[in-house]
Amino acid sequence: MKNFISTIILIFTIVGVLNAQVPEVMPSFSKFTDMNSGMKVTSDSINKEHTQVFVLFDPGCGHCQELGQGIAQSLDVIRPDVDFYFISMQEKALVDGYINMFAKGLKSDSRVRFLYDPEGEFILNFHPKNFPSTYIYEAKSLQILKQFDGENKVNSLLPFLKKQQ
Repeated sequence: MKNFISTIILIFTIVGVLNAQVPEVMPSFSKFTDMNSGMKVTSDSINKEHTQVFVLFDPGCGHCQELGQGIAQSLDVIRPDVDFYFISMQEKALVDGYINMFAKGLKSDSRVRFLYDPEGEFILNFHPKNFPSTYIYEAKSLQILKQFDGENKVNSLLPFLKKQQ
């Protein structure tokens, strides 16, 4: 576990040093696995008619726990055409613990999927700088609407995701 954390810190440091910019269009990806079905999830398999929200999180991160809990509690005010992808480099048992302790509402919502990223493809393609790292992409064009690094308050995300009154 200590080596894993050191590796993550090293990757974030390298990415930060290279001053990589957040991609304006959703980057392609091909190595994510759905934690429930075991199926591959790629940039070609997402619903391009929906707003896409990607959240890189670590189950043991307090800010990530707070964000997951906030999203779970806000699902009723979020548009039905918003898809959430929670991406973790941790294995299913730790993610299940995160869901059960902090974000039970995410488990049964059809708009939410938990993805396993065993090779760190998210970090390499999306260039996050902190946990949690959240990316909101508009439907069809997949242009970035907003990106948050280290933000754990769901209220920051809601203006981009709420149902119209």
